[in-house]
Amino acid sequence: MAEEATEQIERDDIKQSELPANLQKLYLKAESAMELRNWGYAVSLIQAILTKEPAFLDGRKRLRLAAIKNNEGKKGIKLGAEALKVLRMQSQVKKNPLTVIAALEKDVLGDDPYNAQANELLYEAAVVAGMPMTGGFALETVIEGDPENLKFYHKLGDFYMEREKYEQAAVTFGKIVDKDRTDLNAAKKYKDATARGSIASQKWDSDGDWRELLKDKDAAKDLESSSRAAMTPEMLEAQAAQLLAEYQEDNNNLDVSKRLAATYEELEQFETALQFYEWAYHLSGKDPALEKKVGSIREIVNENYLTNLRAFVEENPEHPDIEQYKEQLKEAEQSQLDALIAESQERVDRNPTDNELRFELGSRLYRAEKYREAIAHLQQAKRSPNLRIKVMNMLGQCYDKMNMTDLAANQFKEAIDEMQVMDETKKDLLYNLGLLNEKMGKEEEYMDALKEIYAVDYGYKDVAERVEKSYGG
Repeated sequence: MAEEATEQIERDDIKQSELPANLQKLYLKAESAMELRNWGYAVSLIQAILTKEPAFLDGRKRLRLAAIKNNEGKKGIKLGAEALKVLRMQSQVKKNPLTVIAALEKDVLGDDPYNAQANELLYEAAVVAGMPMTGGFALETVIEGDPENLKFYHKLGDFYMEREKYEQAAVTFGKIVDKDRTDLNAAKKYKDATARGSIASQKWDSDGDWRELLKDKDAAKDLESSSRAAMTPEMLEAQAAQLLAEYQEDNNNLDVSKRLAATYEELEQFETALQFYEWAYHLSGKDPALEKKVGSIREIVNENYLTNLRAFVEENPEHPDIEQYKEQLKEAEQSQLDALIAESQERVDRNPTDNELRFELGSRLYRAEKYREAIAHLQQAKRSPNLRIKVMNMLGQCYDKMNMTDLAANQFKEAIDEMQVMDETKKDLLYNLGLLNEKMGKEEEYMDALKEIYAVDYGYKDVAERVEKSYGG
């Protein structure tokens, strides 16, 4: 595949299960090497796989992680030599993009995974080769290695906008604005991405057909002149009225039912939204995406009910029937959790290889304090590169609840080792590891974990109180 210079990749997201048998075996060896922290061997194995199957994006993500871990603490990277290698490849991008990608992975990124020049060239070659997801990943890698590199934030945001991934674009431009309030270009792009995302979510097109959904033409004109800002509640109400008129004419119209459901969801009228999502799911012939949406909205409706009931119980302790309401709340909480577990179990039974569904089921079993059952599903979900960190955090908590403290510590440490950026997830992992070490009587390790959080976020949970107390404060 990589030998054909001008060939374009038809798919940019080949999964492990789609690899040829020999490459699957090689990938399993690479995963085993990573489990054993044999990062260099894992790098060489995955590089060999990508030479044969450059569209194996999950493999490329694991390769980059292994390269990062393999190069931690190493000094004196040959920046001049790396730059020269990249420079020599630039002229070949348009003619031989796949060859350039393979050379970058082998000759540069294996030793210097955060190299900005190499990742930028990887992005360019990937786009030429029809591999946009790989291109986006290259830009994300630079940002991970250098979070202050606003040039690449702009490049990534533009990349998302060109591919109509407006939500990701808005997040990216929003980060630029957070870092540099004077960047008016980023602020404008953020507003544009947010507005376009809102329009796209309602299936409006750029030709202006969405304006016909509004009875008030002046409102449509104002909306357009303000860079298509997000719709106000009044506009959403007008849209709902128009859609209801269409629905009454033909209540078997799937598109209208979906748009009505989405509109009521935007209005946060979740019970009404649920009714239309359920009807749309029925009309669609049980579309899995709509099934997932029905489940998420039903959970919101149930949670709102429980929230209101909890508030009533807390605010009316002297009510003559308070014990009855307390019992009702207890039963409702258990009933909702049982229903969620049953729903997740049914989905897993239908799609046993879907790791996201396994994680969802494991999470709900954890909430139900069914830790042993949760572990079985979480261990399978850990195979997903996109879920590994979250899964290991929850696995560690399951082991901790079962007093398997050594296994819990291993999960927390493994997850922390794989994270390069101190975000909320890493803080949570460090906090969990710290409290686990305290529980095991490892005072030094306990305090080391919390101090790592304290150094970047004074206000995180009760970390400041714990750390300062250790100094006698």
